[in-house]
Amino acid sequence: MEHWKNFTASVSPIGQRLSERFGALNQQAREHFGHADDLTELPEEYKQLEQRVDALKNAHQSMMRSIKTYENEMYDYPHALQESVSHGAQNLGHTLSMWASQATKNTNLPQVHATSAPESHPRTLSHAIARSATAAAIDLSKCPPKVPAYTGGELVPTTESKLGELLRKFAVAEDAVGHARLTQDHSIVHSFIVVWNAFGAQIQLAVKARQQVRDARLHLDGWRGHLKSAEQSNTSSSKLDSYRHEVEQAEDKLVSATEEAISLMKTVLDNPEPVKSLASLVQAQLEYHRSAAGTLEQLSQEMTAVVTSVESEFRESRE
Repeated sequence: MEHWKNFTASVSPIGQRLSERFGALNQQAREHFGHADDLTELPEEYKQLEQRVDALKNAHQSMMRSIKTYENEMYDYPHALQESVSHGAQNLGHTLSMWASQATKNTNLPQVHATSAPESHPRTLSHAIARSATAAAIDLSKCPPKVPAYTGGELVPTTESKLGELLRKFAVAEDAVGHARLTQDHSIVHSFIVVWNAFGAQIQLAVKARQQVRDARLHLDGWRGHLKSAEQSNTSSSKLDSYRHEVEQAEDKLVSATEEAISLMKTVLDNPEPVKSLASLVQAQLEYHRSAAGTLEQLSQEMTAVVTSVESEFRESRE
């Protein structure tokens, strides 16, 4: 018998939690079917905080749904995997790194160092375009030179050679744009996504605390219902006292749970990190677009001069 008493005492906390959970579910069912009245009203401050946290939770989910895209390197070029297998992207990337190293030497541009061996080339659309331009420039470099008789055997630039040279510069520029995009993505992942993931965990803590309030409120109203029924029937005073004690304990538990939930919800709503991280995201985008615009503007100026030359030669050849 003593052994049984010890065993009962050891499982009583679990049994109590199961009993409370069953009581909450029973009260929830009664309320759902309209069999319960005199429900405990939660503080107005609590209800207002609930609405604000719900709005913040929805905003968090909406933003993360799209911004998480920055975690995927090839979000703008879904065919990257097939290309890396079928077109020797690593070797093209190696050639491109050598061109970029030559193009940035003795300039104010960020220095690019050629790789000593073929490396895995990034899988963005800009990098894919750079590889395509690299392959095209290599093909055009194999064209035979043009040696007009009137030049005395001196080599003259052909349209293919000019196109090849522009493709080479275009490849270097697109590679630089691609790297700028990767810098942007890295910044957004660390300054926004990581921060907002942590913020989402904080929201979930507040939501979990609200569930505790809900369960405590159901538990309290369940015991209040038992007490009311007992008072209306011929129930012994000792039983009534037991019910009143359960009601008082449930009231204390609801007050404690409500205060905890209010504190957690206020912490979520007062957190400045979401605002700061959003500003960091915009800054990362701005720096990327500035860098890309500067690179392409310089390339466009160089291309304009070649276009004028090619068009002039074409007209002269038709006269």
